[in-house]
Amino acid sequence: MKFTIIVVLAWSLLFSCIENRELPYNGLLAEPGYFIECYLVPNDRYKLTATKLQPLYDDYILDYSLEFDVRIDTLKLWQGLFRENNSDYVFNYRHSYRFEPSNKTSIDVQVITPEMDTVVATTTIPEEIDILNEKRAGDDISFGFELSEQGWHNYFMININTAQKDTTFRKVRFLDYSHMNTRDTVNINYTVLNSETFDRIEIILRRITKANYDYQISLENAKDANSDNLILPSPLAGNLKNATGIFTCFTRDSVVWNRE
Repeated sequence: MKFTIIVVLAWSLLFSCIENRELPYNGLLAEPGYFIECYLVPNDRYKLTATKLQPLYDDYILDYSLEFDVRIDTLKLWQGLFRENNSDYVFNYRHSYRFEPSNKTSIDVQVITPEMDTVVATTTIPEEIDILNEKRAGDDISFGFELSEQGWHNYFMININTAQKDTTFRKVRFLDYSHMNTRDTVNINYTVLNSETFDRIEIILRRITKANYDYQISLENAKDANSDNLILPSPLAGNLKNATGIFTCFTRDSVVWNRE
């Protein structure tokens, strides 16, 4: 019989790289290298960022003009300068096809750099995720989701976005239930203070890979190091060979409450 896990979300304001697509700076980087970031989403178009990282002593300038040979499985992505609709996310490689996992459990990327070096990575493909029993009563929000019988599918990211005019406030939480391998239900309770002042409240639930979970945690640590001189910088926990960054996949579901 399933049991219910109650999680109360009460955390400080953080920003998600997946939400804002902020390019992190690895403070330990001594030599130039490449940064590659790709988040595959079922039924969404292929999008990838590839740019050069500068050493610590140079000005930090993103160069989207460099030519790479980018292939995801056998699909070749083309170069340009693109901006995602309703977002500040800028990327420079794409394909008009949409990612369709079919029965695949993993997918590969290969990037050939201008120096003819090869960057490779593999990502697993998480199970689908659904928000269950979403409710809003005044300032209180609740919803649930189901765990997987396979522990490696049980990494999650939750975004709570509250929008007021032209400003969006984002909160994020990462959950690790990889030690569990039954289809138990996780219930989330959250209070949006003065919710009547917001025009829109959005919940985004993602099932992510372990590599992405580790990467996002390392991003948060890097941000802490940038804001606190007492914290030593640390490298990002990406999964790319011969580059910095992440190649990963996630599934998602969302619910929105608009002010009437």
